[in-house]
Parts: sequence; structure tokens; C-alpha cells
Amino acid sequence: FIGAEEYVTWEIAPGRLQDGSVVDVWGRTNEVNWNMPGSGAPCTSTARPGRWRSFPYLAELEGEDAEVLWGYLCKQWDTENHVEANPGRRLLRYNFFMLQADVLPNMAFSSTRKRLVHSYECVPTDPIPVEEGAIGEAEEAGQGRTDEERNGSEL
Repeated sequence: FIGAEEYVTWEIAPGRLQDGSVVDVWGRTNEVNWNMPGSGAPCTSTARPGRWRSFPYLAELEGEDAEVLWGYLCKQWDTENHVEANPGRRLLRYNFFMLQADVLPNMAFSSTRKRLVHSYECVPTDPIPVEEGAIGEAEEAGQGRTDEERNGSEL
């Protein structure tokens, strides 16, 4: 006999849409909810069943494999939200988080820990075309991306 899990995990992926709203791409909902899913009983993520459970564990993929993996969530969101007819629903970028809470002896839960697994730009920001040698001038004029935009930490 094997005892119950010592912790529960779940995932969320807050994403920024073209219209400025923030949604949960992983849960496919219009609201981001950081709370543990379920009715208070120890459980794992209920947002996506089956093979989807392995998705966050593929975060170490690189290159084309990573692009296909993380880009799929963008394509899926855009398809399910009919962005051709609703351009404001286009997903621009998202952050994928894994959350975890320990199961305590009295069946309560510890504070939630969150870990950023991956940040992804669905619609890459094209650099502003500038003449060769004028890149510094464009950045000085505020036309470059901010540090937060470059490192993906800001939605």
C-alpha cells in the first residue's frame, strides 16, 4: 500500500490578449485564479487531463521543439477564440507557472509556492526598422522594448 501524495500541484498560464485583458491560457478561462483547484481535497490540476499533465515537464526542450511546444498554446487559444472575427482575443504572450502546496498532517495545505516554468511571446514584437547605425538613437527615443518586455517577466 502506498500513502497519499505529500503535495499537490497545478498549473496556470496568465496571458495578455490584444485587447489588454488577462486570461488563463492553460485553464482556457477568462479569469486567472491562483487558488488550488478542487473542493479542498488533495488533488492535482483539473484544468487539463491525460497527456496534458506531462506538458510542464517538457519545459527543458530547446530550439524548434520548444517553439512547437509553447507555440501550440497560442495557436490553440487563437483557434478556440476565433481571432479572425474577434481580433481583440488574440493571445500576445503568456507565462506558464507550476504551483505546489504541501499536504499537512491534518489534511490542510501549506502556503502555495509558484515557479515560473516558461515565458512565451506568441506574437513576436518586430524591431522598429531603423537605418544602420541608428539603433542607439531609436532606443534613446524610447522606441526599443523595455527590460521587462525583453525578459518576458511582464505581461
